[in-house]
Amino acid sequence: MLELDAGNTRLKWRSLDERGQHQAAGVVLERVLSLDFLAKQLAPSRVRISCVRDQEYREQLAAMVASRWGVMPEFAETQASHAGLLIAYAEPRRLGVDRWLAMLAAKQLAHGSFCVVDAGSALTLDFVDGAGQHLGGYIVPGLSLQRKSLLENTAIRMPDFSAEAQLCPGRSTESAIHNGILGMAVAWIVEEYREHIKDGHLYLTGGDGHVIAAHLQNQSISCSLVPELVMDGLRVALP
Repeated sequence: MLELDAGNTRLKWRSLDERGQHQAAGVVLERVLSLDFLAKQLAPSRVRISCVRDQEYREQLAAMVASRWGVMPEFAETQASHAGLLIAYAEPRRLGVDRWLAMLAAKQLAHGSFCVVDAGSALTLDFVDGAGQHLGGYIVPGLSLQRKSLLENTAIRMPDFSAEAQLCPGRSTESAIHNGILGMAVAWIVEEYREHIKDGHLYLTGGDGHVIAAHLQNQSISCSLVPELVMDGLRVALP
């Protein structure tokens, strides 16, 4: 089994054995779409995909899978109701499939209400009550996009900043930007979590999930970092 998570900026993959046990995984920052690196090491008989890209990309990805392994990939599609999860959207297909899959996976882990935070190119929050009813969510620019927007639309110029962001006032322009963006994100997540979920569990995923996780734990919020939450949802959506 090969599973692919085609996000806005990265292509994540993992392979599973016949028992569903994890074998290998990786992340590709794409310039040109190619699966040649996987064709050299894998021979899957089934391919499951989460894809938030446009139809052209989807078709290219499907054609590559078919030509390299002779199998037709299965694409997850958001459903109004599946595995006990009821989506709040009037038009369920307009809910990003990555958000849906992450909620499906989180529901298998949770024992009541929960929140899913996906900290990728976009920072998304979704809330689900104890009965499996999706309460809705939020989408804002992710940490990197917020920083990029600030630098592109102001006269601020700075080199790449590698120090870890902290929840305290910065003592340089670089740290003021990084700490400020992180502080806004954490404060917003905490406020929304306490407003809508209260004592439920919070699941974090996405490329910046680890950056946010430690600061949420310091806020006494019950949370777990699950890097492959979207792909974990594939086995629920496409058993």
